[in-house]
Amino acid sequence: MAIPNPMIKGPGLLYVQSRIERQDVLDEETFFKWYDEDHISEIVDTPGMKSAFRYRAVDFEERNKKKEKPYLAFYPMQDMAFTQGDEFRNIKVKSPLLPETGIIYDLAEMDVRYLSLVQKTEPMDNTNSPSSCLVVFGIEPGPDVSDEEAEKWFKEEHIPRAGALEGYIRTTFYHLQYARTNAQSRALKGLPTTDAPAPEPPTFLALHEFGGVVDFPTELDSTPNAQKMLRGAKQVERVVYRLAKGLGTQWFFN
Repeated sequence: MAIPNPMIKGPGLLYVQSRIERQDVLDEETFFKWYDEDHISEIVDTPGMKSAFRYRAVDFEERNKKKEKPYLAFYPMQDMAFTQGDEFRNIKVKSPLLPETGIIYDLAEMDVRYLSLVQKTEPMDNTNSPSSCLVVFGIEPGPDVSDEEAEKWFKEEHIPRAGALEGYIRTTFYHLQYARTNAQSRALKGLPTTDAPAPEPPTFLALHEFGGVVDFPTELDSTPNAQKMLRGAKQVERVVYRLAKGLGTQWFFN
């Protein structure tokens, strides 16, 4: 069982990317039915996570062929300390809606990130629900760039440049606290597991919201400072998602 981490607290996201691994027995319709009617239904009934949002990558087919994770679900929290308690650990991962063992980790790959909210901009349309398009940009700085420099670049250049693009609504910006894949999730739930290492996703993640589906805006990569960040980065993540469904109160850091 995972040891509670007192550093995981304050506002943030539980951010889950997934891919159906057993496509021979689990189709997308059943996967979504489990998500909406069982899993998310239970989650938004807890006191710590009252909202949930599901997205599907715009380039779904390409990502699926490459065995990348084309699905995204996230859960905004006023205090991520909720994830360190028993009520969170007791959320079910086995369901009669799922085939064979009914355990989601036997059927799909689920990568989970705990992301602390660093900054949010005010929405341009006076709403607080995620928009139809989510442009995700993540980066793990290289050895020549400190975390402090990377955070400053996001705040002073990257996010303001995103805000100047057509259709822009707002940005929420996060710092990674912890990540787990199926192996660590099985341990968290008391299931048989392996010694597979925990994932190491990008340190910083910006979620740019737009009013309609857009291509990834290349303008965000075009400045000298952006090129410096990208050249030396240990990893860079760029994904464009389309909103599939919002559930619960649909609160999103208003």
